[in-house]
Amino acid sequence: MLKKLLILIPMFIGVARTYSQSVDSTRDDKKLSLKLGTEFISNQSYVGRTDSMNLPVIIPYVNFETRFGVFVKTSAYLNLSGGAVSFDGVSIEPGYEFSKNNWDGSISFTKNFISQSSNLIVAPVKSAIDFYLQKTYKIITPSIGAEYLFSDEGNDFIFYTGVSKEITLAKYKKSPLVSIDPAITVNGGSQNFYYSFLKNYSGNGHGKNSGSNKKNNPVPVTQTTEDESSRFALLSTSFELPISITKGKFEWKTTPAYELPFNLAASGQTGTQQAQPYFYIRSELIYSF
Repeated sequence: MLKKLLILIPMFIGVARTYSQSVDSTRDDKKLSLKLGTEFISNQSYVGRTDSMNLPVIIPYVNFETRFGVFVKTSAYLNLSGGAVSFDGVSIEPGYEFSKNNWDGSISFTKNFISQSSNLIVAPVKSAIDFYLQKTYKIITPSIGAEYLFSDEGNDFIFYTGVSKEITLAKYKKSPLVSIDPAITVNGGSQNFYYSFLKNYSGNGHGKNSGSNKKNNPVPVTQTTEDESSRFALLSTSFELPISITKGKFEWKTTPAYELPFNLAASGQTGTQQAQPYFYIRSELIYSF
């Protein structure tokens, strides 16, 4: 797995250098931009992996970005599962965005500081390296991406590819800009992070009472589960329909999503996610200074 990462990193850096020579003219001329946002997710999910119970979460964040594409994003996690509200931690993500000739992409590193008592699906991920690239055509926008995750039970290489199409529904001088961006994405990779979630975090939320984060009903894991988690496989396919409304410095985006998980480790065991499609919604409000 590490060899794959060592091969991919120079390639990603090469792409970044190629496009860093020119910053898209659509960028703001300000030296520094600031965005404040709050995102609500009805059931936190990652590459088709979630819990057997809903994991609603609110994620407020601050994003600083220079005109050259360098950014630092800081997020907090407010866990709403189990009928209680708890502060589960923060993440810090420095990175770089680049854009040229209808090509857009980013490279970033994320460091998570999430409580050991959390039951969020991202809790096992200690840190991650992420790369994303897309090209906009008149008909569709194809994209590819990759992530390398670091967790206590082993690291993961995740890849994803998809297509989307932005459609403007309303654009008038004194009216909000309204658009939709239907997308389909296919995810693959290993799932050691999910094995770590089942072993160390999932039980934190099972049977959790209001105001209590104690472990309850830990999910049993086996050597078979560990072996399944380390294999490279197709993980999920997602269908999304982001709806965006922009007015002045405000942007509101709501994304209904339908996820089909594949090759679930520990599928069918008590207290684990079932191998069936599920639906969730992300809603985000952003203010740009």
